[in-house]
Parts: sequence; C-alpha cells; structure tokens
Amino acid sequence: MPFESSLPLVLACLLGSAVGAFVWLRSQARWLLAVTILLVVAGVVAFVADTLVVTDREHLLGLFPRLASAAERRDIETIIAALDPDLRPLRAEAERALAQVRPTEVVITNLELDVDARATPPRAEANLVVRVTGNVIDSHTPGTILVGARVPLLRKDGRWLIQDAEVEPVRPATGESRQRGAGR
Repeated sequence: MPFESSLPLVLACLLGSAVGAFVWLRSQARWLLAVTILLVVAGVVAFVADTLVVTDREHLLGLFPRLASAAERRDIETIIAALDPDLRPLRAEAERALAQVRPTEVVITNLELDVDARATPPRAEANLVVRVTGNVIDSHTPGTILVGARVPLLRKDGRWLIQDAEVEPVRPATGESRQRGAGR
C-alpha cells in the first residue's frame, strides 16, 4: 500500500543517486547529473509523503499503544473515547473492568492487524497479546497476566471506534488459550 513504508524506495533512491554521482564525477555527463538530482528529489518526496500521510493501518497500530499507556495512567476517559458511543453496554462493561483493575504496566507483546478499507464502512480487526501487571481491587497482591484479545473496529464519522473486545488468558509458552471468552 502506498505510504505504508517508504524506506525501501528512499534507500533505492539514495543508492541510485550515490552511484549516479560517482559515475557523473568520472564522466561529467550532464544527463547523469540530471538523473542523480531526480533520484535525490524522488527520495525526499517519498520520505516527506510517508511522514505526512498516516494510513488507517498506521493510525490503528499507534492507537493500541496509546490505549495501553492510558490504562497504565488510569485515564479512563481516553479509553472510553475509543469505544463506539452507540454501544452503551460495551462502555459500561469497560468502565466496570477498569474500576476493578489497577495496572502498573500494560505491554502489547504481539499485534496483528487486518484492515478492510473497501468495506462500507471500513472495518478492521486487531488480534493482540497483552501483558498486564498490577492489582485487582479485591487482591492487593500484584500479579501479571497475559491475555489475548480480538478487537473489531469500525470507522464512523472519520474515527476508528472499538466495537467489541473478546479477551482470554493465554499461556506464555504456547500462546494457547486456557479459557475461551473469559473476561468478556
């Protein structure tokens, strides 16, 4: 997809311009100088375009670390703002879960993202594994749990909103779930 990563194009342009400059220094042919300049300009344009354009995939890949950071800070408003406002039961369930858990560290260890921009409205699904360290209100003993989550998202009014979250504990060694649907 365009703008996902311009690094290969920028490196190719940089390498091509270096070779063009080297050959131009040897031959002094004007067309080689023009090609070298065009390659430098193309590399700069590709880099600037990649920096300025944020694709849906890039936005969503940045969304989940922001939500993990918000969970660590106990910033419930940021997390609730990422949920679809039309799904009141999901919002209420999220508020209950956030009130019961006091995480000290939330780390996303694996994130797989599938974006379907051709759907109307655009849809995405994130499958992630999250390591949560902290306390549950009933227990003052800190602990760590590794959970897998499937998070469907929908683009509404120009914003990606979480539609649901299916969470289940996973075993660190195998990644298999111990219990399906736990925490949902």
